[in-house]
Amino acid sequence: MMLASTISMLLNDNIKEVNATPVPSPRGSSENIETIVTGEREMGFAMANIADAAANGTTPFDKPIKGLYGWFSAHYGQWYLLAREDSGIKTFADLKGKRIGIGLPGDGDETLNKAVFPMLGLSWTDFRPESDALSGAIDSIKQNQIDAISYVGAPKLAMFGELMISKKMRLIEFSPEQLDQITEAFPYLVVKDMPQSDFPKLVMPSANAKVIAMNHLMLCSENIPEQDMYEYTKLIFDNIETIHEANNVFEVITVENAVKGMPLPFHPGAVRYYKEKGVLK
Repeated sequence: MMLASTISMLLNDNIKEVNATPVPSPRGSSENIETIVTGEREMGFAMANIADAAANGTTPFDKPIKGLYGWFSAHYGQWYLLAREDSGIKTFADLKGKRIGIGLPGDGDETLNKAVFPMLGLSWTDFRPESDALSGAIDSIKQNQIDAISYVGAPKLAMFGELMISKKMRLIEFSPEQLDQITEAFPYLVVKDMPQSDFPKLVMPSANAKVIAMNHLMLCSENIPEQDMYEYTKLIFDNIETIHEANNVFEVITVENAVKGMPLPFHPGAVRYYKEKGVLK
């Protein structure tokens, strides 16, 4: 929401007749895509796996989505597979039979879990999936109502740091073979380092863990005129320091990174700006 608010502020303050308003999306990525396509919204964020599903017509969509363009790749989120230390879960295989918070129906977290868990040998009936938003899942962890949580969130996410003050949590790491299997099957996923210093109280099998990461993408409607989209793109990246100042997590947003990992075609107005900057041919 912070990034959406900063983008809205830039647009409203610098471009006449623009009135951008950040809107929360209870169903996350899927809702943002659906509302862009129906014309209810003009822009929205989506996790890369949901954008890829929209492009290819895979779950949670039943056909390729039309009327949707990419704007830019934004910050990335890390996949946090965390278990209560007192749950006895130490490896991925130990999740069998446990209660796991997996996201809301159709959102990016649930979709990621449904794609990867069975591929690694844990079918959807081998454990007890608990559908909830991250905040609700964290409350359930605190009350010992679930054993583990599996969500994508920003690096050093404060919500997790606060959880670990009152609850001892363990990071469930994937093996090198599992990491290779995941990234080969899903090219929009990459491996990042997560040092112990990110969460000093987190129990980690190694001091510098390897975790899966996924881009969050800014998408837009095909109905935005090319000239308008060019001006919006130029405004954002010519003033990128304003984005960076909003939160240091956003420092990874650059014009060079903007064109990486986008499974959808870019809006023609954005393409024009990226070509001017030499990051697209």
